[in-house]
Amino acid sequence: MSASELRQRYHKGGSAPDSELSASQLRARYGVSSNTKNFSTNSKANENSDAIMLAVGAFAVVVFLYFVFNYFTSM
Repeated sequence: MSASELRQRYHKGGSAPDSELSASQLRARYGVSSNTKNFSTNSKANENSDAIMLAVGAFAVVVFLYFVFNYFTSM
């Protein structure tokens, strides 16, 4: 099939029903952007979750170091 025939079949108003299309073809037909790893179409959602995880990890390290130093100074 030529490219124009594929577009006529698979893009908006095409002859192929939605049930025969892959997820990628459905996204192209309806103009939906691809999902990110956390299933959000918002690209900034990923940045926010990374910052939160970094803050939680840093807090855990500080708490761990506090208890380690507190244990060794009490001996």
